[in-house]
Amino acid sequence: MKIKAIITSLFVAGTLASCAPAITVKYDYDPKVNVRQFTTYRIEADRTRNADPIVGSNLNQRRIADALEQSLKARGYKPVTQGEADLVVRFFMDSKDKQQIQSNNMYSPYSWWYGGMNNNMYSRQYEENRVVINVSDARTNDIVWQGWATGQLNSRNKERDRDQAFRETVTSIMKNFPESAGQDYGAAR
Repeated sequence: MKIKAIITSLFVAGTLASCAPAITVKYDYDPKVNVRQFTTYRIEADRTRNADPIVGSNLNQRRIADALEQSLKARGYKPVTQGEADLVVRFFMDSKDKQQIQSNNMYSPYSWWYGGMNNNMYSRQYEENRVVINVSDARTNDIVWQGWATGQLNSRNKERDRDQAFRETVTSIMKNFPESAGQDYGAAR
C-alpha cells in the first residue's frame, strides 16, 4: 500500500508540474489599416494601467520598453525623440491571483479489491501576469495592432532571469508584428 501511495504522489506531482501555465501569446490587428505608411515610433508606458506596484513597477516598465525598442529597431522602424512619430507604442502590465485544481481519479474495475476508489485533489495558488502592447496610429490614436501575453512572468527568482523572461515575452509578442517598416501584415509571416 505504501508503494502505491508513493507512485500516486509522484504521478500527481509530475502532472501538476507539467500543467503549470506557460506564456500564451495572442495578437489582433485592423486589416483595413495600410501599415506600409508607418516608419517611425514612440514608446510610452500606459501610466493609468500600470498601477500594480510590483508588476507595473518602473523597473519592469524599463525592461519592457528596452525589449520593445530592440524589437522595433530590428524590424526597421526608427525611434522619434522629437517631433511626431507615425506609431505610438503603449504597453501595460497587470496581474491576478489564480488557482489551479487538479484531480486524479484512480478508478479501476478492480478498485474494490484494492480498497476503493482513490480520488486525490490538489490545489496550487499562483500569480498570472499579463503584458499588453497597443500600437496606435499617432494621427488618429486608433489601435492598429495589439499583442498580449499571459502567464507567470514574475516567478523567476533572479533578477537576470526576470530580465530574460520579460525580454523573451516581448519578443514573442512582437514576433507577430510586421517584419519591417513598410511591409504589410501578410508579409510578416
